[in-house]
Amino acid sequence: MFRSGVEWLVSMLRRGDVLPPAAAATPAAGRSVARLRDLTPRPGLRELTAGTPGLREELVDRARSAGLLIGSVALVLVPAWAVVDRVVVPDQAGAFLAIRLLGELPMLLATWALWRRPIGRRRPERLTFLVLAVVQLEVAWMVVQTGGSPYYILGFTVAVYGSGCIVVARPRWTTALVALSWAALGLAAVFGSGRLSGSDLIALTLYLGTASIIAVLAHLHRYALNNRELLTRLRLEREQRRTGALLAQLERLSNEDPLTGLANRRRWDAELTATCAAARADGGAVALVLLDIDHFKRVNDRHGHAGGDAALRAVAELLTRRLRSGDLVARLGGDELAVLMPGADLDRAAELAERLRAEATLLRPPGFASGELSLSLGVAAAAGPAVQAGGLMSRADAELYRAKITRNSVGAAHETVVLPG
Repeated sequence: MFRSGVEWLVSMLRRGDVLPPAAAATPAAGRSVARLRDLTPRPGLRELTAGTPGLREELVDRARSAGLLIGSVALVLVPAWAVVDRVVVPDQAGAFLAIRLLGELPMLLATWALWRRPIGRRRPERLTFLVLAVVQLEVAWMVVQTGGSPYYILGFTVAVYGSGCIVVARPRWTTALVALSWAALGLAAVFGSGRLSGSDLIALTLYLGTASIIAVLAHLHRYALNNRELLTRLRLEREQRRTGALLAQLERLSNEDPLTGLANRRRWDAELTATCAAARADGGAVALVLLDIDHFKRVNDRHGHAGGDAALRAVAELLTRRLRSGDLVARLGGDELAVLMPGADLDRAAELAERLRAEATLLRPPGFASGELSLSLGVAAAAGPAVQAGGLMSRADAELYRAKITRNSVGAAHETVVLPG
């Protein structure tokens, strides 16, 4: 029963559960615990940070910052405790000071490596452990030399508490420091010149045992909370990316014709208005080509709606192939399509329209005969202050209507409209 209680306590601290086993006796409570466990982050830091740019570096910076804090404090406090040596064990103060100063060198090197060397970014937890290990080796020897002085016993537990509460690394490093502390204390007791009484051993065991348990459990709990925070953050970032992709897709769909993949009427109107405004401002030209498929109702009657869709897609692909950089091709509705040509004059637009008309007769979607598809096209252009979206559309539509009288032809205004500025 004691063992199961300990196992539950460790599990609770590692996973963040707040209900003891007895609380899961009811079905509702059991479901609550199950949900809590489902939310518990089981992967380690390496698994959580894999494939997440920048996150690994952030965790390394946290570990380095914690290590630099511990190293800086140790470099100052360890020699400063020489004052305590002078008061508590004046006859041993010289030897203790020598030991403290001897330990300053590896601690200084480890702290410097954390601060300035590449190994400080690759292995910050090892360097931090080295600093704490030096402290524990020194104090373990001093504890035995002073016959278990309470001052040194308390000092012996400080590094253990510091590891459990400050070190940014896996809990195994605090566990390793605890194991090292016990081993160092045992070796100092066996081979040191000092002697520990039975009461000193009991006090030392209680102090160090309490510190060991609290430090390890605190580190386990802190590590679990850190993992949970990271997992929540990664899920949030993943959802933000997913939401961004969905918004981009929604924006694309709101401006795209689903059948042909061309721009839809909404985007056409917006682009046409903006292009005309820019042309009026800088005196540029704008040309339009409106077109539709000849006898499209007959195409649908003969080939069905699937055939009509195939014809629309074939024409859309033709227009897309002939698209200049900066031009816009759109499906305005039904079989009516349009090309917006910023900076083009009437001759260039008419030339494109004629090329489209000629190449459309060569299109043969599945089930269509050669020459069965043809286009009627209307062209209009304007420049300078005369560029008005409504006027351009009206003239192009009139030219399209004129072309549809004979079919398979291009209607174009005789000249680009230019009004004086």
